[in-house]
Amino acid sequence: MKKIIFLFALVLAVSMAMAQNTSTTTQTGNDQEASVTQTGNNLSTVTQTSDLATGGKQTATVIQDGTNTSVITQNNSGGTQTVPNDAYIEQSGSNSATQTSTSHGNQDHNVWGLQDGTGNVLTQTTSGGYTLNLKIWQYNSNNTATQTATGATHNTATIIQDGISNTATQTLAGSNNGYYGGIYANERILIDQLGNRNTATQDFTGSGSSHGNSADIQQIGEDNSASQTGSGRNIYADFVQDGNNNLATSIQTGEAQQVFVDQLGDMNIATVWQDHEGHLVDINQNGYGDKAFVNQKYGLNNTATINQSGGDAGTLKNGYNNFATIFQSGNGNDLTGTQSGYNNLLNTSQQGTNGEINATQVGDIGYSGNANVWSIYNNAAVLTQKGGDGSVMTLSQDGADNYAESMQDGSLNIGSITQTGDSNFGSLTSVGNSHSGTITQTGNMNQALVTQN
Repeated sequence: MKKIIFLFALVLAVSMAMAQNTSTTTQTGNDQEASVTQTGNNLSTVTQTSDLATGGKQTATVIQDGTNTSVITQNNSGGTQTVPNDAYIEQSGSNSATQTSTSHGNQDHNVWGLQDGTGNVLTQTTSGGYTLNLKIWQYNSNNTATQTATGATHNTATIIQDGISNTATQTLAGSNNGYYGGIYANERILIDQLGNRNTATQDFTGSGSSHGNSADIQQIGEDNSASQTGSGRNIYADFVQDGNNNLATSIQTGEAQQVFVDQLGDMNIATVWQDHEGHLVDINQNGYGDKAFVNQKYGLNNTATINQSGGDAGTLKNGYNNFATIFQSGNGNDLTGTQSGYNNLLNTSQQGTNGEINATQVGDIGYSGNANVWSIYNNAAVLTQKGGDGSVMTLSQDGADNYAESMQDGSLNIGSITQTGDSNFGSLTSVGNSHSGTITQTGNMNQALVTQN
């Protein structure tokens, strides 16, 4: 009989422990509403306060399924509230969420959240606001998402994660980040990670009115990392990474800056710096181990386009390990670089005005037996436009172990270097105005040197 009583007491204690729910809701003011639904070992705390002078309305809804923790805090004090705040958390299994919403003179202040898998962590914080909207969706397990917006005006932020063990962080300050009122279509601040163990960070500070900073990160694959930082007006950054162990970084300040990075494959790296106004960078890397670095920290309205096609590291189908570094400090310069094959190096500098560089490198496996310092790359090119206006440089390399060098210092210079074969060397220098130079090499181990002064 004692055993039966002890067993009954043990079952009752376990059942009470498993079904124990705790919900604490504190509301002051008027026109506030809170709704909490919990099933199984949940904890929910909702605290809402408001300014009685305005009678602002706040709404909080928490729905939890199993072993969840949710905290919602809304202030809504000061200013004039025209429509209510909103806060919403829905969790399915073993999740933790924290939301803090503060509204001053708010018109549309929404905080979202939805976690379906297990072990997800969600943190959302807003301060001030005017038509501010934050959303986080996490469907799989062990994902971490953090959103912070301060001094917000017309801000939006969205994080969607469907993979496992992804980390996403969004920090918005100032005004009009992701606002549908700027110069770009489909403006938004978005992180979408469908793979596993990916990391994405967005940090944007907007300024002024009648504009909108926009940023988009999409990562499909594993162990990818992306970071976007913007400060200014009408800044646009768009990253797509489909593969493994890719890295993309952009740092943008000023106005009307645009960066597009598309990386398909593994172990690719893209880094972009932009400052001042009107710069554009478009990087497409499709392969293995390609690297692109673009520096547009000076000047105005410079454009750089880099296309690198590599391939699978195991089969070397299309090549790998191409390297491009771009520096533009003048105004209105235009550069297009295309690299396909193996171990190509492109190093360019444009410091003049309205300069144009078109470089194409098609590398072959070839050999690296010579003693040239550039021989670690199958094809290498160093192109420099130092000053003047309207100079044009065209480069084409097809083969292995070719090296080309060009320097244009002046206005309206035209240069062209074409190398087909292996181990060719060509150097073209134009100092002054209106020079025209051409080097064409076909075969192996040719050398050409042209100097115009």
